[in-house]
Amino acid sequence: MNAKSNEMPWKLTSPTAVFTLILVAFTLFLGLRAHLDPFGAAKAFGLSLVSPEDAGWLHVKGGRDLGIGLALLALVVTRQRLASGLFVLASVLMPVTDALTVVSHGASLGFALSVHGSAAVYCVALAAALLKRPSKATDRTPAHA
Repeated sequence: MNAKSNEMPWKLTSPTAVFTLILVAFTLFLGLRAHLDPFGAAKAFGLSLVSPEDAGWLHVKGGRDLGIGLALLALVVTRQRLASGLFVLASVLMPVTDALTVVSHGASLGFALSVHGSAAVYCVALAAALLKRPSKATDRTPAHA
């Protein structure tokens, strides 16, 4: 293990950590909502449930969202900024796929872009910020602290 001696931890109060924690909270909210209110969650997602038996796919999505949220939370809590950035960047595929799915099942393009497109843009912007070399003033702790 040859860690750079001048590397300093990612501060949880930094803008990138805060915006990552907002993404974590929203992802956990989506996961919980899928289990607690599947009909409302499906409507907000852009698809409709015809019967309670149709909620199975939404429980799968809810489990995915909970797992993703908890995994990202673990990366933030352990101050893994680069890994968080790579994780968020790789996760952009999900809202893009979600947008294509809802459009192909009857949702308007405007709806898909406003819901899922905005999530993809948020993730791309956040990943870019996380993968950018942090400034000492905002994302790192002073070496003598």
